Amino acid sequence: MSELPPPRSATEAPTLATAARWVVILVGTFFLLRELGPILKPLLLAVLLGYVILPFHLAVKRRVPGRLALVVSATLSLLVILLLTAGIQATVSTLAAEMPNLNAQALKMRDDFLQYAADRFPQTTQAAKELLSGDGDSSIVREITSRLVGIAADTVTTALVVGLYLLFLLLEAGRFPERVRRAFSEPRAERILESISRINRGVAQYLTAKVIASLILAVPVFVVLVVFGTRFALVWAVLTFLCNFIPYLGSVIGYSLPVLFALIDFGFGWEFITIAVLLLAIHLTSASVVEPAVIGRAVGLSPVVILLSLAFWGYCWGLTGMLLAVPLTVMLKIAAEHIDATRPLAKLVSDE
Repeated sequence: MSELPPPRSATEAPTLATAARWVVILVGTFFLLRELGPILKPLLLAVLLGYVILPFHLAVKRRVPGRLALVVSATLSLLVILLLTAGIQATVSTLAAEMPNLNAQALKMRDDFLQYAADRFPQTTQAAKELLSGDGDSSIVREITSRLVGIAADTVTTALVVGLYLLFLLLEAGRFPERVRRAFSEPRAERILESISRINRGVAQYLTAKVIASLILAVPVFVVLVVFGTRFALVWAVLTFLCNFIPYLGSVIGYSLPVLFALIDFGFGWEFITIAVLLLAIHLTSASVVEPAVIGRAVGLSPVVILLSLAFWGYCWGLTGMLLAVPLTVMLKIAAEHIDATRPLAKLVSDE
């Protein structure tokens, strides 16, 4: 007679149930993030901006009494957002209008390069000539132009939504502690507020330092491009600022696109070479000196975790997700460090 299987231990069923519950939670969260992206992306952008603006708002609040401090902070913040958005929108629209001329310049440079290579290396450049030959598909130019126009329109819409969210977040920031005290007992409410305060300080310090480091990178790039008369310098400076929030890949994009445009704009001359060298020096200085000095180890994330967060948030929300990936992951890590149940997870993803 065959022996009966040993009885299942009492801990297996709860363990399997817990694993299944976590799988359902993770799948549901991923689905909601994908579906609610149009709502969550501007909201999270407003939250991150709120962390950066909050120290300024507190400084204004110490000097301006009552609700007038909120009005002053919100007005100045919205004014900066709208002015920056208007500048980007106008520049991107101009870039879209210039796309046919830029395409013609790029084709001329290609033909000159192929002719130069064919005169000196006729046999080895035949394959490259066949690969690069063509009259420039106008449908591609039209598609790029329409995308740029769409980006300009989306920038204005997103800025308005972010500004509206930011206004209400600043308004609710002063009321939140009192609501927590009404919702919980006094000891528990104080513990909750203390934890939230520590999380807010950590996130605000990281984001403020990152914004400062990105500005220190973007401003010299803007100055170099303006000095050499490069068109759309504001677009490339803003692109450099935003790409600095994307680890690894962002630096490559933030450097390559302005240099490539300078090549199309000036040709292979001393202006292009000087711009390429100066921008490379600025990026290297920022990566090796400015970022470590300003931010230090504020990120505190493992490189593998950073890459996984870029892949996850990029897959969920595209380029906006990649911009938000590291700040969101840092926020989650800082929050996990202040919660007993999730503190081991924060240690696992840390770079310590």
